[in-house]
Amino acid sequence: MTNPEILKLAETCGFDMNAYVNGDCWECWEDQLLKFALLINEKGYNRGYKEGYGEGRYDGYESAKVSTEMNTMEFDDD
Repeated sequence: MTNPEILKLAETCGFDMNAYVNGDCWECWEDQLLKFALLINEKGYNRGYKEGYGEGRYDGYESAKVSTEMNTMEFDDD
């Protein structure tokens, strides 16, 4: 997730952003923090699953299979 996506998610969980002299400060209640942490974990898991096993999950397997077949082919040098 990008930083803007993380901050947007924090806002949807009820975090409040306050500007202070030395920068921004985010405030939240315990239940908001727990909701945010669970969503971050879920989004990370879902993203990793999609990249590793979800959409196109067999692409890596098929690629390795084809590569192995090509490397073990016997060619006639006639």
